[in-house]
Amino acid sequence: MPSKSIHVLLIEDNPGDRRLIRELLKPTGTTSLELTFASSLAEGLSMLEHHLYDAVLLDLSLPDSMGIETVARVRTHSPDVAIIVLTGLDDERIGVQAVQEGAQDYLIKGSIDARLLVRTLFYAVERQRSATNLRRSEEEYRSLINDVFDTSMVAVLILDREFIIVWCNAATEIYFGLERSQIIGRDKRILIDDTLKCTFADPDEYVRRLMEAYQAGTFTTRLECHVLPEGSREERWLEYWSQPIRDGMFAGGRIEQYTDITNRKRYELAEQEQRLFAEALRDTGALLTSTLNLDEVLERILVAVDHVIPCDDANLMLLGDERINVIRHRNSAQAVAISDSDSITVERASVLAKMLMQQRPIILEDTARQSLALPVAGYDASSVRSYLGVPIILRGRVIGFINAFGHSIGMFTLKEMDRLQAFAQQAAIAIDNARLYHESRELAAVQERQRLARDLHDSVSQTLFTATAMAESSLRQWHNAPDKAYRLLEEVHRMSQAALAEMRVLLLELRPSTLANIGLKQLLQQYLQPIGVRRNVEITLDMPDDLRLAPELQIGLYRIVQEALNNVDKHAQASLVYANLIETEDGLDLVIRDNGRGFDPSEISSTSMGLAIMQERAQEIGATLSISSQAGHGTRIAIHLPRKHYQETQQ
Repeated sequence: MPSKSIHVLLIEDNPGDRRLIRELLKPTGTTSLELTFASSLAEGLSMLEHHLYDAVLLDLSLPDSMGIETVARVRTHSPDVAIIVLTGLDDERIGVQAVQEGAQDYLIKGSIDARLLVRTLFYAVERQRSATNLRRSEEEYRSLINDVFDTSMVAVLILDREFIIVWCNAATEIYFGLERSQIIGRDKRILIDDTLKCTFADPDEYVRRLMEAYQAGTFTTRLECHVLPEGSREERWLEYWSQPIRDGMFAGGRIEQYTDITNRKRYELAEQEQRLFAEALRDTGALLTSTLNLDEVLERILVAVDHVIPCDDANLMLLGDERINVIRHRNSAQAVAISDSDSITVERASVLAKMLMQQRPIILEDTARQSLALPVAGYDASSVRSYLGVPIILRGRVIGFINAFGHSIGMFTLKEMDRLQAFAQQAAIAIDNARLYHESRELAAVQERQRLARDLHDSVSQTLFTATAMAESSLRQWHNAPDKAYRLLEEVHRMSQAALAEMRVLLLELRPSTLANIGLKQLLQQYLQPIGVRRNVEITLDMPDDLRLAPELQIGLYRIVQEALNNVDKHAQASLVYANLIETEDGLDLVIRDNGRGFDPSEISSTSMGLAIMQERAQEIGATLSISSQAGHGTRIAIHLPRKHYQETQQ
């Protein structure tokens, strides 16, 4: 036996038995025992509380405690002390009960010798120490499970090789809204089919992925699951993965984990939603700026509103001189219509007055509690329960409003407000561009009329004045010099024809739509006739008589040729002009050549109005223009219109 000293407490009220035990435990050369006495259970428990003992020799017949209950009380008080029961009864049943209550052994008082008692004490102490270490290890394990797994926000399930769930933690109950009694002991495959799949937004995909992993015996599958809210179960996103159990009683099974990735997923969805909004804003911006027609811009604004925010009805208002006019409205059927010229003063619409003054959007979550006070057509006031209004601001001034209406309470949030406000900024620019374009078109019309007036004055008026003077001169010379008078009348006739041709061209210019109703060759013939008469220039047009082009292409080519021939008329001093148009596999090629005095291209400013106008008109119709010239050797102008441009336009 080991020579290690042990401390023994004897709880015995019989003095004779105490002396016997003391004699049996007298120190020997191989043992070291320290014996202490207590005559009652209370005294013994007190001593156990204040001193350290390795073992307790416990009598079951004490003044303050009798029977097996005595063992239970000592065990409860000092769980790490080895208990050896002393009994005067040779009763196997009592010994078994004592061991069941936590005693290491029991001895019958009349059958004890020193060797047996010492050996029993040492064995009992060693067994108790082993049991204590095992208990503490189990407690540490349970603590680890409780502190790490059971309090973890990762749902953990342990499955055996037959897919039976043998353990799960608290997070599993929280995430799936189930109690452990509904989970542990169940076949995971059956639990999925009966209960778990119903908690997910995409149950079929969840079942398919897990069952494939179970059948294939794989453990690396990662799966994102969207848990739907119901009852006490909250909405969340989980990431599932599993790993094998290789050792222990559950070898061949698996550990499954469901990690809460809700925050990360919400950030991802928010980023995706913001990206989609940016793309929608880009697309709506492109839609609004793809036309400069004001009516089309106004209609597209309301069409695009539904791409930016969800709403049931919407209308568009623009500020007039003294009133606010409803320009367009869109109903729940998504049809955009022109308003019936409905208008109100600012004073009659408090929400508009507030937006006009503060230049900030307004949200009404419930129009039943917050009066909308917007007495205009374009929306069904009886069905409107929520409202979002955004001012259209241009260069620091409100020019109108976009009003969105919802048929349910709280339909609009700050997110929708910010989005519609960003869209309103684009709408303001599109409206401004369309207005500027309309004004520029009006200015261009005025400038065109002024040009026609100048042409009438510079050409037709001067020609008619000269012809009138020559006619008067011929009348005066009719009797004295009839030959000279005849020649003068011939010149008057020629000049009158030239004036008539120029007048026809000018009348044609006053009605641009007619430029597209006749062929390009006929147009150029009419334009060139007065030039040929006035300058005595031989002009040849070599082009098909039946060539038909889309109106914008024909007018564009006509303007380019017009400008080129105008330059020939004013500057070239040419006697021959040749215009040739042919259709090739690549497209249309138009070449204009003259034998005039030409020019040095390097000496011509890149900002020359005539050349710049021709280049701009060529770009407008998708054509390319090149000019080659040399002083004293005439000029060549080539225009190429790719086939795809005029074919697409003709379709």
